[in-house]
Amino acid sequence: MKLKRGLSGFWAFLYQSKLAKAHMPFWRVVVEAKLDRRARQWPRRYDSAITAVFVWARTIEEAEGLAALAIEEAGMAALTADATKCPPATAPRKTPMAVARSDYGYLSRDESERTGGSSRRDARA
Repeated sequence: MKLKRGLSGFWAFLYQSKLAKAHMPFWRVVVEAKLDRRARQWPRRYDSAITAVFVWARTIEEAEGLAALAIEEAGMAALTADATKCPPATAPRKTPMAVARSDYGYLSRDESERTGGSSRRDARA
């Protein structure tokens, strides 16, 4: 599902000019997921995908959970989910829900097959 910029552009203008307020925070959740070949036919050369899911939710945990559920409906199993608050681009919701998903970026190798380097989360400062 994609965000359509018609009325959502008007809502974004109202929010940025502080004329309207959202009922709950808007989150951009980046999800890395393994392709489930039993649920759907995916291209053979890819093992996983990454996408952004936009969610209305009260907490970061709720946002990541809703994004993982949205990805599961598309025939994938979520591996990681990282959420950040962002300015809303759609009209506000009173109930938590995933409202849009960006295009998939396919990854050709599985996480277990990757060599060298640790993830950004494992890095120590």
